[in-house]
Amino acid sequence: LEIFWKSVRNSDLNLVVPPLQSFFFFFCMFVERKQFFLEVASKSIRVTWEASIGEVSGYKVQMIPMMTGSKRQELYVGPGQTSVVVRDLSPDTEYQISLYALKGLTPSDPVMVMQKTQPVKVSVECSLGVDVQAEVVLLVDGSYSIGLANFAKVRAFLEVLVNSFDIGPNKVQISLVQYSRDPHTEFYLNTHHDLPAVVKAVRTFPYRGGSTNTGRAMTYVRDKIFLDVRGARPNVPRVTILITDGKSSDAFQDPATKLRNSDVEIFAVGVKDAVRSELEAIANTPVETHVYTVEDFDAFEKISKELTQSICLRIEQELRKRKLGSVQDLKVSEETTESFRVSWQPAPGAVTRYRLTYEPVGDERTRVETATVGAETTIVLLGLLPKTTYRVTVSPEYSSGSGVPQQIDGTTKEVRGSPRDLRVFDETTSSMKVSWEAAPGNVLQYRVAYRPSAGGTKKELSVKGDNTASVLKNLQPGTQYDIFLSARYQSGLGDALEGQGTTLEGNPVSVPLFWVPG
Repeated sequence: LEIFWKSVRNSDLNLVVPPLQSFFFFFCMFVERKQFFLEVASKSIRVTWEASIGEVSGYKVQMIPMMTGSKRQELYVGPGQTSVVVRDLSPDTEYQISLYALKGLTPSDPVMVMQKTQPVKVSVECSLGVDVQAEVVLLVDGSYSIGLANFAKVRAFLEVLVNSFDIGPNKVQISLVQYSRDPHTEFYLNTHHDLPAVVKAVRTFPYRGGSTNTGRAMTYVRDKIFLDVRGARPNVPRVTILITDGKSSDAFQDPATKLRNSDVEIFAVGVKDAVRSELEAIANTPVETHVYTVEDFDAFEKISKELTQSICLRIEQELRKRKLGSVQDLKVSEETTESFRVSWQPAPGAVTRYRLTYEPVGDERTRVETATVGAETTIVLLGLLPKTTYRVTVSPEYSSGSGVPQQIDGTTKEVRGSPRDLRVFDETTSSMKVSWEAAPGNVLQYRVAYRPSAGGTKKELSVKGDNTASVLKNLQPGTQYDIFLSARYQSGLGDALEGQGTTLEGNPVSVPLFWVPG
C-alpha cells in the first residue's frame, strides 16, 4: 500500500485549505492483477479501476458505512466507464467499498477495501459578492417552551445571521416567519429593502407562543412565502433556516421533502430539547453542514460563524451552477416493468457528462447514481421495481463544477401476464370444472369467459385473484365450449389463455305414447 499526500482544493466545500487540513489519499490495490484507486475527500470518494479484460455489461460500486445512521449507496455505470465519484458521504466515517463487474444482472466477486472519509474543516471566510442574489427565509419556532427571555436571544442570533448578507431588492432578500400552532409572517421577502430595515424588524418582532407545528410551518413557507407576488425571483437560490427548541407536534417529513423538492435548501438549528434525528430528516444533506445543535440559548455564538459560512458557500455554489446551465426538455419514455429511458436536450456549454440520481419517490435512502458516457443526452435506467414512480435528477457536469439539476418523475409498468396450463375436468351434462396456474404479478381477479364453439352468447364470471379454479354451470349437454381466461390487474386485463371443454351427452328420455286405434 503506497500513500501519497497532496494539497488540493476541497471539492465538497470549494475552499482552498492548508495541506494538513485537507488532502486526498491515493492508494492502489492489486487483486487478481486489477488496479483499484481511491481519491478521498470529506464527503466524496472517487473510485477508479482498470477495465475488465472480459466482456462486461457494466460495473457496480457499493458503499457501506460502518457507522449507524449513515446512508448506504450503490452506483451503476456502463462498460466504458472506469471511474465514478460517490457523493453525499458522511465525513470522518469508515466505508466498505466494493467494486463488481456485471454481466447482465449477474455480479462478479467484488474487489473490496475499507476507507475512511476525511473530517470537515472550514478554515476560510466566505464573502458574498455584490452581484449575489438569494431568497432567505428565517423560520423561527415561537412556541411556549422557548420563553420570553430566551426569545430575546433568538432575536440576537437572527441579527447575526442577517448581518452576514448584502441585503437589497437586487441582492439578498430576507423573510421572517414565526410559527407555533399556526405560522405567522413577520415580513415578506419584498417587505424590507436594506439591512437597517431588516435588523430593526428582527429586533422588534413579537413573541407569540403556542405549540410546535413544524410541518405546517414548512408547508406555509412553500405555499405562501416563495411567491412572485411576495418578492421571490425566478432562477435565484432559495434558502430556509429553521430554528427550533423541541420536537414537532405534527407530521414533518412529507412537508420537509416537498419543500426541498421545490428547490429550497433547508438548514436546521436545534436548541436544548430539539431532536437531532428530526432535524436531519428535515434539512438537506450533508447533515454535517446543514444541521446544528446547541445545548442552550446562550450557545448560539458557537455555531453562528460556521452556519453563516455554510449558508454563504451553498448560495455561491448554487449561483455557479445556475451560471453553468441545466438540461432542457427532460422526458421519460420506453417504460417497461423494470426500466425506462430518460432523454433531454443538452445543457449549454462544454458539458463533460451528465450525472443522474434516481430513487422511488419518497425513499431517498435507496438513491442510485449513474452517469452518461461523455455528453450523451439519453440513458436507460435498469433494475427498477415494477409499477413504481421514480424521481430522476439530471445534472450537467463541467470541468468547473456541476450545473443546475432538473427533475422528472417516471413510472414503470405493472407486471402483467397470462395464467398458464388451463385444464378442464369433471365434465357433466350441464357443467365443467376449470383450473389453471396463477398469472404473474398482483392479480386482482380472473375473468373466465365461455361460449359454445358453434356460436352463441358469450358468458363470463369473475374469480378472486388468489383462486385458480372455478365451475362453469348451466351449460348445454353434448356441447363444445370455447374458454377464455384472463388475469385482471389494476392497469387492465392481461392476454387471454384459451382452451376448450365439452359437456357430456344427455341420456335418452322415454316418453310414453298413447293413441286410439283407427
